[in-house]
Amino acid sequence: MVAISGFRSLSTPVNRTRRLPMILGGGAFFIMCIIYLLLSIAPCMVYGNCYRGYSSAYSFDADLAHNPTWMADIPDDVFLSSLSIPGTHDTMTYEIGSETLQCQNWNLTTQLEAGIRYFDIRARVRDDELHIYHANGYTGFSFEDVVGYMNDFLDRNPSEAIIMRLKQEGNGIGDNNTLSFEAAFNKYPLGDRLFNYSASEPLPTLGSLRSKIFVLQNFPAWRGGPYGLKWEGHQMILEDIWIIPDIYHLSEKWTAIRDALELAATAALDNTVLYLAHISASVGVLPIEAAAGPMNRTVTGMNDMTGQWIKDFEDNEDTTRTGIVIIDFPGKKFIDAILRWNKSYTKKQA
Repeated sequence: MVAISGFRSLSTPVNRTRRLPMILGGGAFFIMCIIYLLLSIAPCMVYGNCYRGYSSAYSFDADLAHNPTWMADIPDDVFLSSLSIPGTHDTMTYEIGSETLQCQNWNLTTQLEAGIRYFDIRARVRDDELHIYHANGYTGFSFEDVVGYMNDFLDRNPSEAIIMRLKQEGNGIGDNNTLSFEAAFNKYPLGDRLFNYSASEPLPTLGSLRSKIFVLQNFPAWRGGPYGLKWEGHQMILEDIWIIPDIYHLSEKWTAIRDALELAATAALDNTVLYLAHISASVGVLPIEAAAGPMNRTVTGMNDMTGQWIKDFEDNEDTTRTGIVIIDFPGKKFIDAILRWNKSYTKKQA
């Protein structure tokens, strides 16, 4: 048989040594692909909980926390201002599609069952009703929805109290509005559910707040009110640095958070002010980046930084409370760490 140059006839012996490098090369490529895949999911295996490619030990799994009646263990005469309370920032954004606007990944009922008791509710008037927005992004929920979820929870758990920041998020939407924000708010029959706040009275005790909603009023009121404690008023000390140039400036945000927590933890329990610290940031960085850090883990997120600080200082004899800690994408470890700061009150009752 004649062998044609460039072709191998069936009778031509196979040079198997030439195949070996090809086999080894293909195998090496396959192994490299597997290693790359493992490395891409390794943060979830090493650092804890994952959501949309971000990983954080103190974020994302609030559904695993179960603290529906934690206030039941605290005596009635303890002031709200003396407690350590987990909260959420832009509470109702869990179904919003934009990464720049989404700040939560669990619904309001799940947040309540997890032990969160402070909620950031931002509304705008549309067709003379209050609807929940984050900036111009519609969450898909109305204020009536929010009140319904809260009422259902308090009906089941009358030992609990809810603190709700109600903010006018912007001007009315559309051309069919005849009501102001205040007038639209007054359409909702909150009745006895709304804590009857008086600016001349001290901040309330937990006993007076049980089964009620305590409003932090972040909207103008011309015809009535006050409907709650004035936002940024003289009875409130607030940390809310929410504009961060980029992830590499998160250290500046952490400094502000740490200073706010240290102030709340070491100040006298004299019931003069309510301490609130926002762990969130949402301009210059994505909310999820500020909370969990970037996907490549080059910067530690604010949830892990703050959660670890709270855990480290929970048994320090010089610290008393965290105040209200307002979080994006909170996790079980974060929520539980905050609540453990209340154990001195539960021990006294026991």
